[in-house]
Amino acid sequence: MSEGLSRLTAAFNSIIQRLDILNHPDELLALLSGVHVVVAGVLFVVGILCVLNGYRWHRWVVVVCAFLSGFGLGWVMSKHMQQPYIVAGALALMSAVIANPLLRFAVAIFGGLTGAFIGANLWTGLGYPDENHWAGALMGLILVGMASFLMFRHVVMLFTSIGGGAMAVCGGISLLLYVPSWREGLTQALSNNQIVIPLLVAVAAVIGFTFQHGQSAPAPAQGPAPGHA
Repeated sequence: MSEGLSRLTAAFNSIIQRLDILNHPDELLALLSGVHVVVAGVLFVVGILCVLNGYRWHRWVVVVCAFLSGFGLGWVMSKHMQQPYIVAGALALMSAVIANPLLRFAVAIFGGLTGAFIGANLWTGLGYPDENHWAGALMGLILVGMASFLMFRHVVMLFTSIGGGAMAVCGGISLLLYVPSWREGLTQALSNNQIVIPLLVAVAAVIGFTFQHGQSAPAPAQGPAPGHA
């Protein structure tokens, strides 16, 4: 278990250092090829559920994200201690408990991180120097983080659609890499076409945002039945 957490921590650190990783398919495929098939399946299923039901389940999504973030932070801080699981679990539980009453602030944090992810990938995708992708990430962080206080519902749908879409696409690619006859061709196709993975995530996010918006739209008011005053 410790080895698995260490690999997940290393992957998380790689993504944090390279927020525009969707535009670097070779690095992303190297990470996905090391993901366990069970983890890949969980990522795919959870991603689909977030894309389709993110706003409906947004309170649970935020609490789970806070729990996982707290656990990851606690694990990084205490992995050299004798009992890192206790520290990580305590911090995860505290983060989840705090996120529930402070839901708007939690959405602002996770929405801002989603904005940073979008901004970094847009920056590199538009042809700007990828070593300066932090500039696009900073702009996205500020824009979406501030927008969460004005457009709470839309920011929730945005970060659940983007996050769910990224998880579903990455989980699906990781599962396909486990098929020996597809592995080489899929790797070459994705490596030679830098735009494919960002496009797949964008399509999944747009579908999710549209679907969630339709779910959360208020029902039209019905007038009186014909023949009644």
